[in-house]
Amino acid sequence: MKPKLQLITMLSYNEGSVNTFISPSKNVIISVSDDKSITIFSDFDYKILQKIENAHDGIIFDISLKDENNFATCSGDRAIKTWTKSGNNKYICNKLIDDAHDDDIHKIEYLKDNTIISGSKDTTIKIFNLINNNYACSLILNNSVRVYSLIYIEEKNILMSAGTQCTIFWNLSNVLNPFITLIRAFCHGKNAFQILDKERVVIGGREQIQIISTIEKKIIKEIDTEFLVWTICVIKNKNLFICGGVSPHFEIYNSETYENLGIFKNCHSGNLRGNYLLKNGKIISGSEDKKTKIWEIFFE
Repeated sequence: MKPKLQLITMLSYNEGSVNTFISPSKNVIISVSDDKSITIFSDFDYKILQKIENAHDGIIFDISLKDENNFATCSGDRAIKTWTKSGNNKYICNKLIDDAHDDDIHKIEYLKDNTIISGSKDTTIKIFNLINNNYACSLILNNSVRVYSLIYIEEKNILMSAGTQCTIFWNLSNVLNPFITLIRAFCHGKNAFQILDKERVVIGGREQIQIISTIEKKIIKEIDTEFLVWTICVIKNKNLFICGGVSPHFEIYNSETYENLGIFKNCHSGNLRGNYLLKNGKIISGSEDKKTKIWEIFFE
């Protein structure tokens, strides 16, 4: 049986590329864009619930969900903002970390204990903790090369940082000497570094996907692709992952056998920036064509 994608709807909410998504509850989706906006919309009727224009002074690169009522964003304006749901169910800016880095902030992880981990073009990773109701930087990791993406493994307190030249493992329990190892795994997009399961992550780069063992801390599989990979969506209950990037197409792979199960042509009219699995099982994708599309995946 081969997977199939069926387009459910196409939305036009943005004036810039649609970068990435979160889904704080089953029927709510939040997206961020190059046009500096945050859009909160319904996955029931796809109507806008809230539009935050000029949420940052620059491109919003990433968004990270802490819980149903709180998320954080990072931007080319070098700032990090946290947002919380107010009494009228509208999100408002709660905290601002101004000049958090010296260059674009590509990726953030907003943890349940209010810790924020950020990775930047300035080649550093920073850990921010909430102290006396304000955020303060408690640790700076020198990544040596620009950071495009991060994965935090909570049960081990291990951080993985990825960029175009390498992937690094860090032990956040050992602040005096956190570096563990460096491997030659390459990431070209903030959404192209995802957890497959407790023992594996998948990373997308230049015409190649690599599977990394988080136990052995090494590459265990390399797969050639048709394009530069910017985004990967993992569908754990179907043993699939979907890749997109510098192409209007999707590629779908079996996450156990690594078999290419098909290429879906012209899913957008521009390069893919982000794709994401919603809580209701649908797939959402954003592109440089300024469109947001929602898909149903099935087998036939």
